[in-house]
Amino acid sequence: MNVTGSMALRIAAQGIWNSVRRKALSVSFEVTHACTANCWHCNLGGPIKETRLGPEEYAAICRELDPVISHISGGEPLARGDVEEIIRAQANPGRLPFMVVVSNASLLTPERFLRLKSAGMHQLSLSIDFPDDRHDAFRRIPGLFDRLTRVVPECARIGDVGDVVLNCCLTSWNFRDAPEIVRLAERWGVSVNFSAYTPLRVDDDSGLVTDDLGKADLRRVLGDVIALQRAGKPVYTSERVLWRYHHFLTGGRIGGCQAGNRFVVINPDGRLTPCAMVMAYYYDQPTMRREFACRNTCTECYISTRAGTEKGVREFFADGFAHVGRLLGGDHRGVPEPATPELGAADRRTGVPGHRRTVTADGP
Repeated sequence: MNVTGSMALRIAAQGIWNSVRRKALSVSFEVTHACTANCWHCNLGGPIKETRLGPEEYAAICRELDPVISHISGGEPLARGDVEEIIRAQANPGRLPFMVVVSNASLLTPERFLRLKSAGMHQLSLSIDFPDDRHDAFRRIPGLFDRLTRVVPECARIGDVGDVVLNCCLTSWNFRDAPEIVRLAERWGVSVNFSAYTPLRVDDDSGLVTDDLGKADLRRVLGDVIALQRAGKPVYTSERVLWRYHHFLTGGRIGGCQAGNRFVVINPDGRLTPCAMVMAYYYDQPTMRREFACRNTCTECYISTRAGTEKGVREFFADGFAHVGRLLGGDHRGVPEPATPELGAADRRTGVPGHRRTVTADGP
């Protein structure tokens, strides 16, 4: 088991301490913006010329920010040949940060998984959009679902409980498949965390659920997912968060965004941005808080990163202890709900890579 009771207590204690001293809970190190995918719902994809820091330089930033959770993400982080060294440089065995690698699995093998784990990774978060080969078309990687079918159960078998989690971004295109994705995760011996689509990446509102029939279907489907969770299936997104996803995807807006405060993104070149949808760059968190976070009124996303880091103390502890209780009870393989950034690459309608919508401190 990679999340012991003592680790859970460390996560809770440092989460409170970071909140008190205005440090980020979650930091996503986008170690490359290049990606092997070209997804419908994301603005990244393909090779990119970029300036990248080395492992020790990212580690220095991690030590300065001192997060509870460090995500190694992208783009596709496994496209970097030194990703294991990046993890090893940040890892603090037996202590925090909790190290999460976010991948689309196109370059994943069981051997690579073991190398990542040996370097200090606590959790591998793998993106999934459909429970069949529609996933290939969505990610524009032929054979990707077949690879997942072979590699994910093997990684679960050779790893510890909770080493692998699926991450599914709910959209108008795939939400009806959410219950089957839960069942698929159970068959593969892993858990699933849900997030919510945002149009900020590709400026495409069609991924939201706007018609009355769709809204009713989404409510029914989320009810089915919650029923599966209550029946012991490996869903680690809380009921409260799932219903907030319903509110957001059906046209609601959620204020109080803590981008730049509770979560921060590190670009490949080491510059900080408040979130992956913001075209604003800083060299330290205090400046970002002063110039962006304190004036941020954006309400146009409610991704898992926000959902996981903006919980109040009571909700944070209630969800955290529920997850740990499931782990210690041994009912199924799983992990605490992670704060996982989205991955992907392009606009569905044109097939041409989309763009990030600029978000200012006064909103988009």
